[in-house]
Amino acid sequence: MESVADTSERYQGDIVKKLEMAIGADNVKTSKGERLLYSHDMAPLPKEAQVAFKLIPDVVVRPRSTEDVAKIVKIAAEEGVPVTPRGASTWGLAGAVTAFGGILIDMMGGMNKILEIDEKNMTITAQAGASWKQVYDAAWEAGFLLGSYPSSAPSATLAGWISTGGIGIGNYKYGSAGDNIRNMKVVIPDGTIIDTGFKDLSDNMSGYNLNRLFVGAEGTLGVVCEVTFKLAPRPEVLRPLAYEFESLDKLNDPLMDITRSRVMPLHIAWSDNNHFEFLRKLGKNPEVQGSALIVVLEGDKDVVELEEKKVDEIVAKYGGKKLSYEVAEHEWDERSYEFRVRQLGLGSVPMEVLVPTYSFGKMTNDLYDLLKSMKMEGGIIGIMADRNTVMFMPYYVYDSTSLTKSVTSLSFNYKCGDLAKANGGRMLGGFGLFFGSLLKGVRGPGYDVIVSIKNALDPQEIMNPGKLLGMKTRFGLPVGPGMLGFGMGAMAAVKKILPGDKNIDEKSQEFAMEELEKEKAEQYKVDPTHKKK
Repeated sequence: MESVADTSERYQGDIVKKLEMAIGADNVKTSKGERLLYSHDMAPLPKEAQVAFKLIPDVVVRPRSTEDVAKIVKIAAEEGVPVTPRGASTWGLAGAVTAFGGILIDMMGGMNKILEIDEKNMTITAQAGASWKQVYDAAWEAGFLLGSYPSSAPSATLAGWISTGGIGIGNYKYGSAGDNIRNMKVVIPDGTIIDTGFKDLSDNMSGYNLNRLFVGAEGTLGVVCEVTFKLAPRPEVLRPLAYEFESLDKLNDPLMDITRSRVMPLHIAWSDNNHFEFLRKLGKNPEVQGSALIVVLEGDKDVVELEEKKVDEIVAKYGGKKLSYEVAEHEWDERSYEFRVRQLGLGSVPMEVLVPTYSFGKMTNDLYDLLKSMKMEGGIIGIMADRNTVMFMPYYVYDSTSLTKSVTSLSFNYKCGDLAKANGGRMLGGFGLFFGSLLKGVRGPGYDVIVSIKNALDPQEIMNPGKLLGMKTRFGLPVGPGMLGFGMGAMAAVKKILPGDKNIDEKSQEFAMEELEKEKAEQYKVDPTHKKK
């Protein structure tokens, strides 16, 4: 692939003309202002990052069909230029941001439709740019349950979460992003459209499992265009339960007992004291005074009641307090809004790390010690991925107007990974641009197999280059794990000697209350029958 630093002029000529002829001029965008909108994801990057990476795409395209995507990728292959697929970008590791410029494919613009609900075979098929909530709601209305989905379901797209191999809501009972997929239509780097599975049947005994090959590939092997999910019958009862504990580390023993019992919740989650304190500063006034454990049961009514009794007994054994069903319903309704702290007018950056269940208590206290040593403010939320896997999602808040603090605070994420490894776990649930150099250490000798697969499918390295398999600057300089570790360690050291963060001040609270009043005003506007109590 040619030096991306020298390709900009080409995108003003032949490549743009080819794209316009292939998918229509209205679906090809080259204005700088529009391209700038695609230069970051959920965690805005400091402008200085543009020195090392070409984060602004050269052209943005909005396909309307799988065939359109195939045409786009064929042009990219012919020209030898990078192509990066992008959904809602609700992730925070620059996985859907261009590293070397090139063509960015916006999958939300015209590929966000539900294509079919097959009641006979209990499947639903949708385009990759559809949101998870859109698909979940359609399945529910048809009498079915989509087993698992990300917490960012209202905005996250199907292919985005699948491409990160995500862990989310319903994971405990129905599995992660790849476990409910029957088939995907994927455009591979030469522009060929393939089916990865079978629309109406499982993929057992049919050679290599291609569904799994593209799950977690972070867009480096192809562009996911359509997805068919298997569904379950809609449950008779879906019952959230909420329990309160004095502090988060107190959840260690009850979680061990619940996960070692025969109870099979749909979902298990928690939020710590700090998280609820942030909500109070937002004017949300949560009922929880300590840390909360949320257990969601679903199924036939009699079975749910038996499971509820068992969970009640376990929680009571360890001093937990059962909260009302109203509180439980409220916390369940809030499952997609765990980062409301952003409404304080601050930046917030989440992290994901995985540890064994038995390490819950120690990992919790280690994370608090890390926040304290780095003089940061943050909260700890998370979910059970399965009986033996805890996913912690610690987050911190920061003043984005302070460049020094913003940049040095990024080292918190790296240090969380170190704590996870020390507690028998691993770095995180995804790698993106920032942590691509760490995959080799996580996978060991298996990393070379992954690289061989990438080279076989994408010999020109045009498909979302610079992600997952290693960090490399726009000038071709590799950033190895040693260099990354040294840099992150240095930033952490600087952060520890800087003045402590004082983010939740009166000004931020005033901003939050203003936003809350706006939110209420919009509610009254939408529903004229809504009256203030």
